[in-house]
Amino acid sequence: MKQYFCTVEKIQFEFLGLHLQEPMALLFNWIIAGFCFFAFSKLGKFKNEANFYWRAFYLFFGISTVFGGLGHLFFNYTGFFGKYPCWILGCVANSFSATGMLKIKGVSNPKKYAFPIIWIKSIGLCVAAILTQKFIFVAIDAILTYIIYTGVYAFILMKRSEQAKFLKNMIIGVIILTPSAFIFIFKLDVHKWLNKDDLSHILMFCTIYYFYRGLKEWGQKEAQLNHV
Repeated sequence: MKQYFCTVEKIQFEFLGLHLQEPMALLFNWIIAGFCFFAFSKLGKFKNEANFYWRAFYLFFGISTVFGGLGHLFFNYTGFFGKYPCWILGCVANSFSATGMLKIKGVSNPKKYAFPIIWIKSIGLCVAAILTQKFIFVAIDAILTYIIYTGVYAFILMKRSEQAKFLKNMIIGVIILTPSAFIFIFKLDVHKWLNKDDLSHILMFCTIYYFYRGLKEWGQKEAQLNHV
């Protein structure tokens, strides 16, 4: 039996003769996209393999949220098909972030089979999302990726090496994102202008900001060591 704390109707409005909906979803998605493209650009100055994958994460996640906002806005016309680009690119982005964690030079020493597991997980859950037309599988992929790789694995690496202290920012980001799981499970809508999707988008923005802080700190320290 489903449990609801609060449910509200989606905001519907007309513009230029078009029947549109969820303007806040468009706004928050595009704010996230803007920050992702900013992070992608700023992290470009740090040259290492792990950073390559993290930049790919921000690029694909940014493109994903551009489509995500449009999928919400034009849902009356595109239906679930309009959400697929966001879902697919989001799962790809998740895999890049996990790969980036495993590729941290001098700190992480993963087994070779760890890399295909990442992609099998994301592909499997993405296919499940498309076949069932349920976003929950995309959310599960993101939650598993962040908790396992940028949460638990980051904590292990941080305890193992002094060089990995920058990962505390990753862990903070994961902690901030954790309430999203409960927001979706209980369908927690505070207000029609701040529904469960909006709350999750706000938490996600804070999360990727802390990821960026950690990556920037690491990149700066690595650059200093290379010049010693």
